[in-house]
Amino acid sequence: MDINDIAAKAAAKIDAARDAKVNAVKNAAASSVELHEAQQLVIAAEQKYAKDYQSALRAEWTEADLRGFGLDTPGRKVGGRPRAKKTARESPSTTTGSEQ
Repeated sequence: MDINDIAAKAAAKIDAARDAKVNAVKNAAASSVELHEAQQLVIAAEQKYAKDYQSALRAEWTEADLRGFGLDTPGRKVGGRPRAKKTARESPSTTTGSEQ
C-alpha cells in the first residue's frame, strides 16, 4: 500500500462522516420546518373553532347543548378587545404618603 492510497481512504472516510453529519442536520431542519408549519395550522384551526363555537352560542345554543353534541369548549379565546382592568395599579413612584 502506498501513501496516496492511505490518504485517499482517509479522505473518503472523512467525507462519508461529514456527509452523514450534514444529512442529519438537514433532516432535523426539514422536520423543524414541518413542525412549525403544523403548529401554525393548529393555531389557525383553534382560532377558527373558537370563533365558530362563539357563533353557535350567539345562535342561541347553550354550552350544555354543544357539549351534548360532543363539542368541547375551545381552549383559545377569540381575539378582540381586551377586558378593562378591574382595579388600577399604582406604581411605587407615583404613590403619595409619608416615607418612613
